[in-house]
Amino acid sequence: MGFFLTGALPATASAQGANACDQVFSNLPKRTPDRIETGRPCVEQLPNLPVSEQARIAREYARTLPAFIPESEFEDLIAALDPAARLPLEAHFSRYYSHSPDPDTVTKLNDLGTRVTVSNDALARAHYELARGIRIFRLGGDHQEMERRMRVALELARQNDVVGLIPFIHNALAVRAKADGDFVAAVDEYQRALAAFEANDDRASTGIVYANIGNVFSDLGDNLQAIRLYEQAIAIYDEYEPEGSERRVAAKVNRASALSNEGKYEEAVEAFEVVRGENAKVNGNRLTGHINYQNALALYGINRRSDAIAMAETAVPQILEFRDPAEAGAALNWLAARYLEDGKLDDAQSALNRAREIMEPGAEGAAGLLDNPGNTFWALEYAESMGSLLTELGRPEAAAPYFKAALTLSNDRFENEKIEAISNSGLLFELRDRDERIQRMNDRAQISELQLSQSRLQTTLGFALALAIGLVAFLIFRSFTIQKSLAASKDTLISEIHHRTKNNLQLLTSLFNMDARRLVTAEEAHQRQLEAASRARTMAILHDHIYSKASQDEPEVEVKEFFERLLTLLEESFGRKGVTLSRSVQSANMDIGRVTPLGLLISELVTNAYKHAFDENEGHIEFSLVDLGTNIEIEVKDNGVGLPEGISIGDSNGIGMTLIRDLAEQLDSISTVESNSSGTIWTYEIAKKAA
Repeated sequence: MGFFLTGALPATASAQGANACDQVFSNLPKRTPDRIETGRPCVEQLPNLPVSEQARIAREYARTLPAFIPESEFEDLIAALDPAARLPLEAHFSRYYSHSPDPDTVTKLNDLGTRVTVSNDALARAHYELARGIRIFRLGGDHQEMERRMRVALELARQNDVVGLIPFIHNALAVRAKADGDFVAAVDEYQRALAAFEANDDRASTGIVYANIGNVFSDLGDNLQAIRLYEQAIAIYDEYEPEGSERRVAAKVNRASALSNEGKYEEAVEAFEVVRGENAKVNGNRLTGHINYQNALALYGINRRSDAIAMAETAVPQILEFRDPAEAGAALNWLAARYLEDGKLDDAQSALNRAREIMEPGAEGAAGLLDNPGNTFWALEYAESMGSLLTELGRPEAAAPYFKAALTLSNDRFENEKIEAISNSGLLFELRDRDERIQRMNDRAQISELQLSQSRLQTTLGFALALAIGLVAFLIFRSFTIQKSLAASKDTLISEIHHRTKNNLQLLTSLFNMDARRLVTAEEAHQRQLEAASRARTMAILHDHIYSKASQDEPEVEVKEFFERLLTLLEESFGRKGVTLSRSVQSANMDIGRVTPLGLLISELVTNAYKHAFDENEGHIEFSLVDLGTNIEIEVKDNGVGLPEGISIGDSNGIGMTLIRDLAEQLDSISTVESNSSGTIWTYEIAKKAA
């Protein structure tokens, strides 16, 4: 950069220079721009200090990572230092370039690795192992090798008190786990990273964790939650990072992508235009290809086909140069699909061949994806789209192995054990700053719903509903049994809840199994997954309500708050434009064993109204709960088209009607149903306590 001093400093000046550096370490501002400005005298004088002082200060920087050396100035600073002092900073800087596929990078890293080994410098090696792990991840290398490198870096950092590096290692481990679909491990590592950043008072870097947790939600399909977290990260960067920070650009790119995934294409296209300009200012080559590919998807969403295809074609070489090659494979598959839509079979085949070269370098076909899938997310996308494209090309036999590989990858990514752990591990950490919290139980249920919705591939193959059935039953069962072990003081209460809930689980499972044997379309299967997830979420918010309100001595709960939360959940899950939901809920205490089936009954009635009452017309649903003393009365009323002519509630074997009937019987309710062309009214009178 040309700002370094030359020539030896007098002894007094040397001492002043070293003292200036020590002052920076002990009195760092919180904002990165202020840190850079405060640290500039140290950076300028460091090359002219005695070698021993250069080494001491370089090691302290590599140990604590106080972020007062701009990334753009590292290379010049390292070159200006004495070779005997520069190794720790050189190893730290390797993180920034390690993922480049340029062959010169390999030579550079290998040379650095040799010098780190010869020096036996644990501090430098911790940084070097992290850089190697990042390279493996970014270039789609072997999972186990990447994990090994990261664990070595973490152990060295702990042993040598490299406090500045520890949170970055946890963050990298989390990114790796998330890419493999192991969301439990990912969030655990993100929690550790967040705690370590906070312990270091590195407020700016906490934005990394919020942005990456946003990536988890985005991966699971909850784009609105992802957007909120990206905006949280951006707000942190706005406050603590320099203008034009690549971190901030990355968070804004991800926010724009989430907008696109949510179907807000116009807003996404505008956001991409803004972030493209910001990226150009920071010379963010690492993000350019990703921006262009995601922008292409948004452009396609607003029917700007030619612009979208041209942008995606531009993105492929950019991604290959700076990012995970598997993302380029996904982009090529997307292009192949567009070429097929346009009848350009030769172009489609060419894109597929290029994708194969990237994703199947050993020409092992679909089987090779399972042996080493790299980033599981991209491998799954590749396998699914390759199967679909080969089918459209009239090659079903060639497509079958890809569908099978995609199914295996999907199962690996969303297996029951992971969903169970996510549902019960208290994972989706608290947003401890800005007085915001993610509601623990709502998030458990939300993740469960999202995990279920991720089974779209199994839907295509005919397995989605069966998976949803197992997950819902397993999820609810684990939710209660895990909570039992966590709340010893409520053993008696929980035992009673568990006993009563088993009946509901058996009912749900038998009904789902019955319904699973029916042949359904992909759209119907997807809708049933959403309904199954809604039932799981009903159980989850009920469980949260019980444990926050009930006690062993008073096995009753006040239900007003629970039912209002339930109705809000249903409105968010199934609501649509033109259909409104009003509620009038009186306060009432009820036996906890009866709240579970009643909550499910209300969920089924309101869901049924949303689904069937209005066709494409506007309408209104009213819910009321009235306290009658020893009983309560609930009413669900709509002004829709009424029940189909000739349908008998008692004889219907649809899953919704069967649940309504059996839950009402379980509650020993007195019920009436009135239905005509002006709407339907469901009324139930239910005792607060079991007879």
